[in-house]
Amino acid sequence: MPADHSSASRDLSPRAPAEVDAGAGPSASTLDGSFDGSAERPWHSWERIPPEVTVVLERHGCIPAEPFVAGANARRTRRRGGEVVQRAGAWAVDRSRLVLIEAVRGLHALDGNRFRPSTPWRLGVSTHRFVGEVRQRSGMVPVEAAPAPGPDASPGQEDAPEIIDVLPAPVRRQILTTVPEPLVSEEYLYQGVRNDIPRLHEAGLLRTSPDTVIALLALRSIKVPRRMTTAQAEVALAAAPWHVQLLTAALGPAEVAELTSYEQDSAVAANSPPALSGGSARGELT
Repeated sequence: MPADHSSASRDLSPRAPAEVDAGAGPSASTLDGSFDGSAERPWHSWERIPPEVTVVLERHGCIPAEPFVAGANARRTRRRGGEVVQRAGAWAVDRSRLVLIEAVRGLHALDGNRFRPSTPWRLGVSTHRFVGEVRQRSGMVPVEAAPAPGPDASPGQEDAPEIIDVLPAPVRRQILTTVPEPLVSEEYLYQGVRNDIPRLHEAGLLRTSPDTVIALLALRSIKVPRRMTTAQAEVALAAAPWHVQLLTAALGPAEVAELTSYEQDSAVAANSPPALSGGSARGELT
């Protein structure tokens, strides 16, 4: 098996500092981005980690029973010479530890852009226990949305906002002050939709330095009266306050495990994942 098929368990690996101003003013608006259904695909959310992977992680105690916040990184397929590999990842924080999961498997090319797995998922799991006091805060925080673009603004002139940008300014400031230059930075923003009307936003965020973690779970929702249009619901949801929960802790050293998943069981893998509150379908901010 090629060496690239093995997944090295990682400690906190360096990445570029986030280019976000801790003193930034009003929040960006979710109206400036778009949502699609990608959160329902494998590895696009914590609930969509493949069952052949979760059963192994659970057996080895790598799945928190009650995550504070958890997310996943979509599969990426890469060709290297005559070999094809697929990489994915996941992360979770509970009230006692941080878990980072890297997954990689080999693929066999069929025709065109179609592949089938040639190896099980190889899993690198790093667990960082919390040391000392775990600090938690929660509360409702209003959004001070940025002003709408002027009449001279051209469509597509601005990029879609980063997920951290749509959080209220006081929350953003605390996150960026606690971990200004993250070694690991993960985030997601989902929109829950029922009957084609958006009703709920769920944001998750993780930032770590070598010795500190800050994690966020934020939710906001609206009541949808009869005859409310999609556009009206999007505006109302973008202006709704967030219920924010923050967790901050000191990190202990990594505990590393190398695991291998079972072969994919197509019957199990076809099961539907849990939906957001109220049975909503969910889309991810893109």
